[in-house]
Amino acid sequence: MTTRPHPVFEQFPTWRGVADRGSDVNFLGVQTSISYFEMMSEAPPGELTTSYPPTDNDEIFEWIDLLESVTASNGTFSMIELGAGFGRWLANAGVACRIAGREARLVGVEAEPTHFLWMQEHLERNGVTATLIEAAVAGRDGKAPFRVGAPFDCYGQQIPRSWRERADWRRNWKGRTRRVRALSVGSIFDHAGLELADLIDLDVQGSEADVLEPAARLLDERVRRVHIGTHPGDNEERLRALFGGLGWECVHDYPCAGPSETPYGTITFQDGVQTWVNPRL
Repeated sequence: MTTRPHPVFEQFPTWRGVADRGSDVNFLGVQTSISYFEMMSEAPPGELTTSYPPTDNDEIFEWIDLLESVTASNGTFSMIELGAGFGRWLANAGVACRIAGREARLVGVEAEPTHFLWMQEHLERNGVTATLIEAAVAGRDGKAPFRVGAPFDCYGQQIPRSWRERADWRRNWKGRTRRVRALSVGSIFDHAGLELADLIDLDVQGSEADVLEPAARLLDERVRRVHIGTHPGDNEERLRALFGGLGWECVHDYPCAGPSETPYGTITFQDGVQTWVNPRL
């Protein structure tokens, strides 16, 4: 077990400065409005020195995947965030590229309309440019029902896969449901004009295998690394079968909803984590 940060963090010095009022700030200097969350504290007044992310939190692996992908890129870093919310990881990527001296080609996909507006605001606040697509990500193009209108409650939703799931929505959801545009991974590449992605960061709340399995050939030809937040159900085994069948290298694999032993000790995972690297790219 180690409590030392991963060596990749050494290439990104911690930020010092004064945070904007009403914002939180991370070690890269990315500022996030506390209005995006019901419970979030703003940074203290006056000059502060930030710290690297704690190693006893499951997000440490998302940070490692992002920063390794940025440093391994050749001049230009390209990334797609699927289920982007307010574009948290896009902003982190854009600022990390600025620090590392890389150009950035960033793509964010989000269907909840308030989250989409927050994403535009968040990236502008941090001086990050990206191609933003207002859509749900799915296995194929079309329309999909999506919960809207209550943004604090909409962070953890997936497209329902059955009439039973849709009926459960109607019984338990107090907000509105709208049919939104749904795009496949291939269509997202086409819309963004992206030939290759150094990283796909995916958090689609239980639809991950449904989204990625139809895109297997494209992933193998045009994606270097995927970071996946996994959720209950058969997704984790299906993802292992998908990427194992493609011959990709598994870098991280920690199941959701429980504790796992990691190089940083025992960490309790809410979402699981899988990271796969394409050895051919």
